[in-house]
Amino acid sequence: MEYEALNPNLYAHVLDDLELITSHKPFHILFYGSRERGDFNESSDLNFYLLAHSTDQMKASFVDSVSKTLNQLEVVAPVNMIAGDADSLRHRFKIHEPGSIQLLENASVFYGEGIWDSLQSEWKRYKDKSIPKKELSSYLEKRIRFFKQQVSRNVKEEVSQLERICTLTLHVWAIKIIDDLSVSELLMMDIPGQIYSLFTNLYKFELDETILELLNLQQRLQTLKRELRWKKEISREEIYELKYKLISLRKDEEFLLNLWA
Repeated sequence: MEYEALNPNLYAHVLDDLELITSHKPFHILFYGSRERGDFNESSDLNFYLLAHSTDQMKASFVDSVSKTLNQLEVVAPVNMIAGDADSLRHRFKIHEPGSIQLLENASVFYGEGIWDSLQSEWKRYKDKSIPKKELSSYLEKRIRFFKQQVSRNVKEEVSQLERICTLTLHVWAIKIIDDLSVSELLMMDIPGQIYSLFTNLYKFELDETILELLNLQQRLQTLKRELRWKKEISREEIYELKYKLISLRKDEEFLLNLWA
């Protein structure tokens, strides 16, 4: 586990601090992403997924405590944490949602025990079932609508919002257009460094100019997202240009109206 090898004393200290956090139910923290898979570089983030009961997630103090504890690892690399509960994750993997597959296939347990083993056992029973494409695309389109309605408080959130909308748009296209999708392909869609080659190599005969432009846009947004986590300066003008390019490629009048609301 790369995070432990980098700084074992700090790792142990963070685990001790996590033990002190009070929660209604036991919680897990999963470690995933390029630093767990082994295909990272010096600018890669440390990605964590907080798997906690919904009752605990409703307490801002609980989530903040976990986040602040993990942020001690920022001396190694920028820390990125997202959160969810077991029921929502279970629903996601039952419909083969790419982000959930990334966790079930590639994540390791950073903290906690019990819940994760059960979820992985359940996933194995669903992994080889046919992908419910209609249900999956409907779920992802709802996620796009969710991100479109978000009000960004800063540049970092704005770039993250645009990247999510762009990436999920590509996911929906592939799910609707590609007939024989596999679990490994869905997994690759959720890996920033692999989605471009997946689409341009495996789906090259189905691609049109719009999807190619969306792929290039997604790659640029991923780069900006990473640069912002490393606290690098980026051009505000470029963000506006990327935003309107995304709106244009999606032919998204609703999103345009939200921006001016």
